[in-house]
Amino acid sequence: MENEKKKVSILIPCRNEAQYIERCIQNIYDFEPPYKGFEVIIIDGMSNDGTRDKLLKLQEKYNDLVIVDKPKKTVPHAMNLGIQLAQGEYIVRTDVRCIHPKNYLQDLIHLSERTGADNVGGVLVPMAGTTYIEKSIALAYKSPIAMGGALRERGNFVGETDTVYGGFFKRERLLEAGMYDEEMVRNQDDELSFRLRKMGGKIIQDSHIKIQYYPRKYYRHVFKQFLQYGYWKVAVIKKHPQQASVRHFLPALLVLGFITFTIAALFHRYAFQGLLLYALSYFVPVSLESFRLAYKADIKLWLGIIAAISLIHISFGIGFLLSLVCRLLNIKPKFFETLSR
Repeated sequence: MENEKKKVSILIPCRNEAQYIERCIQNIYDFEPPYKGFEVIIIDGMSNDGTRDKLLKLQEKYNDLVIVDKPKKTVPHAMNLGIQLAQGEYIVRTDVRCIHPKNYLQDLIHLSERTGADNVGGVLVPMAGTTYIEKSIALAYKSPIAMGGALRERGNFVGETDTVYGGFFKRERLLEAGMYDEEMVRNQDDELSFRLRKMGGKIIQDSHIKIQYYPRKYYRHVFKQFLQYGYWKVAVIKKHPQQASVRHFLPALLVLGFITFTIAALFHRYAFQGLLLYALSYFVPVSLESFRLAYKADIKLWLGIIAAISLIHISFGIGFLLSLVCRLLNIKPKFFETLSR
């Protein structure tokens, strides 16, 4: 298999992405191929929205496109299936909702070989849709108070970080690390990156590698997404306590504060004043940050951005607190065991 040594295996976990799947596959097959090319493996979680029909048509056009079923319908299970089937020296995960630059693979190979890192990647650039809500959510994603470094443009930053979008690994190193933890329905990238760093590896991000990302279209979908992120962050922290930082706990403390002041306000009028002061101490900074973002784009989006940033924080905090309660009571809600769309 010497002639396969330099091939990159592109793994795409997918479920019910009929709107984006054709654009995704076309984008990937437009990549500038590295030495000895690449293979594409899409792992479909039993899609029932027409995604599978489109994949089969795409397979007629790209006859080397591999389609694999993932009965468990979760990303880490999909990735592990793909890793075991992959023939490439390198493994890269791409998401259906992203558009990658044509030289994506070549840039990642160069970054990996130059730094010797176990995992390398670029930054996500949120793309605004056409509606008021879509534009507001995309701008909120660009805020440093809303999202971590992997989901933000960071100027000319090149260096070590906690995790990166997608991930670009040497396959042998992934196998050595034990691949993805299939118990992590969400936050599996964080958990894997921490394990690699614990093994002495580095995670390197290059902000010059920019990937276009299309966020959720509706506030309710953002709420579900970050509710799950918060819920599963507790599992990561429980497994790797050293990975925890203050920022992981702040959304839960925010929500806990609102709950405490609201309950107290039912019994004491001064507590209601405390609730107002507490709300102002949160919403004033969020409003100022939202104004900064809206001023650069469209001032009419100001309220929409406030709603999106607040929703990200509050839903993550609720998910975090629910996870603590569920673990205390030893229950596993079905909603959190599968991905929501």
